[in-house]
Amino acid sequence: MKLIVRRLLIGLVCGTVSSLFLCLAVRNIGLGLSLGALLGIAQIFAFFDLRGGSAIDRAMTCAALGFPFWSTINVILLPLLVGQRPQWTAEGMRALFPALIGWLLFCFFLGILSQAAREVAKYFLGPESPARAPCPPEKMTQVVILGGGFAGVSTAEHLEKQFRSDPTVSFTLISETNSWLFTPMLVEVATSGLEPTHISTPLRTSLKRTRVLRSRVTSIDLERRQVHLDDGGPRTGLHYDHLVLALGSVSNY
Repeated sequence: MKLIVRRLLIGLVCGTVSSLFLCLAVRNIGLGLSLGALLGIAQIFAFFDLRGGSAIDRAMTCAALGFPFWSTINVILLPLLVGQRPQWTAEGMRALFPALIGWLLFCFFLGILSQAAREVAKYFLGPESPARAPCPPEKMTQVVILGGGFAGVSTAEHLEKQFRSDPTVSFTLISETNSWLFTPMLVEVATSGLEPTHISTPLRTSLKRTRVLRSRVTSIDLERRQVHLDDGGPRTGLHYDHLVLALGSVSNY
C-alpha cells in the first residue's frame, strides 16, 4: 500500500507541475490540470519499473507519446465536444500545430520531473523494496570425459541432449587432439578418394555445451576426485564428480 501511495504522489505532483504546457495546449486551465494529473499518475505506473537510463532517456520516451495524445484529444475529441467535426484536414491540423508543441513540452518535462522525483524519493525515503539477499549459487556437477574418439564424443553428445535444460551440470572432454578422426575411412584418404579434412571434424564444433581441453592425462586421483593433466606447462589437476574413461586404444599402423 505504501508503494502505491508513493508512486501516486510522485505522478500527481509531476503531472500537475508539467500541466502548465498542457493548459496552453487545450486552452483550458481546469482541463489542463486534470489531464496533467491523470497522465502523470498513469505514466509513473507505466514506466516506474524500468531499470537504468538517464532523465533524458525517460523524457524522450514520454515525449514520443505527445503526438498520439495531441491527435486524439485536440484533433478529434475536443472538436466533437463542442459539436464540430474532427480537425483532421491539413488546414485544421496546421491551426492546431501550437497545441502539438505544448503536448510535446508537457510530456518531455513530465519525463524529466518523474525521473528526478524518483531519485529524490529514493534518497530521502530509501529504495522501494529492500535489497534481496543473493541466492547461494547452485552446486555444479562436473562430468569429465577422457578421450576424444568414438566413445568419448558419443558420450558427450548424449549427455548434452539428456541435460540440455539443466545448467547445473557441466561437461569437460579431454583429448590429445583437437579433432575427431573417422579412422575407418583412412583407406579412402590414402587412395586419394577423399581429402583428410573430409574424415576429420573439430571437436568444438561437434559439441555445443562441452568444454574441450587439449591435454594428456598423466594420472587419476580417485580419492580426491582429480585428473592430473600435462599440457606442456605445469601439471594441473581437474576436479570431477563423475568420470568417464573412454580412452580406447592406440592404432598400430
